[in-house]
Amino acid sequence: MPLTDLNKNLPQLCDTTSCTGCGACVNSCAHQALCLTASAEGFYHQTIDAQRCVGCKLCERSCPVLNPPVRHNTEKLRAFAAWHKDEDIRRESSSGGAFSAFASFVLSQGGCVVGAAYGKDLHIEHIVVETEEELRRLRLSKYSQSFIGGVLSEVKSRLKAGQTVLFTGTPCQVSGLVRFLGRDYTNLITIDLICHGVPSPKFLQKYRESLEPRFGKIDKIDFRNKRKGWYDNLRVVYTENGKSHAMRGHNDAYWVAFSRDTCLMESCYQCRAQGFPRCSTFTLADFWRIGHRVPFGHKDEIEKGISLIIVNDESKVSLLQELTGRLYLEERTIDEAIGGNLSGVQSHHRPSDRSSFYADLEKMSWQGFRQRYLTPNTRERLVKMFRERLPFWLIKRIRLIKQK
Repeated sequence: MPLTDLNKNLPQLCDTTSCTGCGACVNSCAHQALCLTASAEGFYHQTIDAQRCVGCKLCERSCPVLNPPVRHNTEKLRAFAAWHKDEDIRRESSSGGAFSAFASFVLSQGGCVVGAAYGKDLHIEHIVVETEEELRRLRLSKYSQSFIGGVLSEVKSRLKAGQTVLFTGTPCQVSGLVRFLGRDYTNLITIDLICHGVPSPKFLQKYRESLEPRFGKIDKIDFRNKRKGWYDNLRVVYTENGKSHAMRGHNDAYWVAFSRDTCLMESCYQCRAQGFPRCSTFTLADFWRIGHRVPFGHKDEIEKGISLIIVNDESKVSLLQELTGRLYLEERTIDEAIGGNLSGVQSHHRPSDRSSFYADLEKMSWQGFRQRYLTPNTRERLVKMFRERLPFWLIKRIRLIKQK
């Protein structure tokens, strides 16, 4: 029988400070008593319908925060620098194109790929793709929370049917999938990211609304465009009329908040999915600071983007050999890999103005909000000027000075 709101047997799930919106609890409920809804800040969190709930507590058992998934017991982590051999794919990718190599391999074997894609009005959600043409939608880093919806249930159905599935997402999203499935599948490959944290979809929508009067209807945002190189990437907006616009000055306001950590989800400041090894098969990231301490014999490749691959499940390291036709791989030390990616092992500090950030986003005009929270300081202005104004050849020469 359904329970009432007053019944103490209702499941005790995460509050909004610890919930990641991974969707494991929602997908586990056979009675549709749970759904993902936007909070006042715009983040997706679970809500429960007491009239539908039967008190089975399966949602509690599926929660990766309440019941963390088992991590791989890898004695020695292995790290690889990687970049795609197809220059066009590499150019379209935020980093070196490693994700595309994994994805293309899985598609070539008749599998499917699950990842975050832009939808209407920059709504970001996880979708399933089965063709190379659809795969383009999953490229590029999105820099906002993705809506999981019922995709975890679809993944489970495809795995049971014997199809190979590559699932990509943030560490908390992969943890949610692993807890939801409740068992290992040999036909599942999971890839998580070294994640800085996710801003709210509401913040992204407010940003979109501030830009469209000047640039037109926005189709997507490339937050890591490599016109000025990989290290000094720019934000580029693509509109429905086929034009592109580099975001400079106050038009780049979204990135100011992200780089200051003022817009992240509360659970990101105490991330429970970070650290190594993880429950994912592989972890992907940018190989920041490669060659700064350990010599790297491919200096001319750096400004095109270098991916980092960390192997969490050593039983799947042989999969990398399947990718050598698509990827150039070079093994590096795990210390070098993590040294340039501290977000993989520690959460970011919660700034004091995070407490008022989203409340003011709701009640202030965009101009007033931008002036209060999104105005670059002197150091940020100098960095932006360096990246936006200097010619690419000079930026590249300066960056190579630091390489060994």
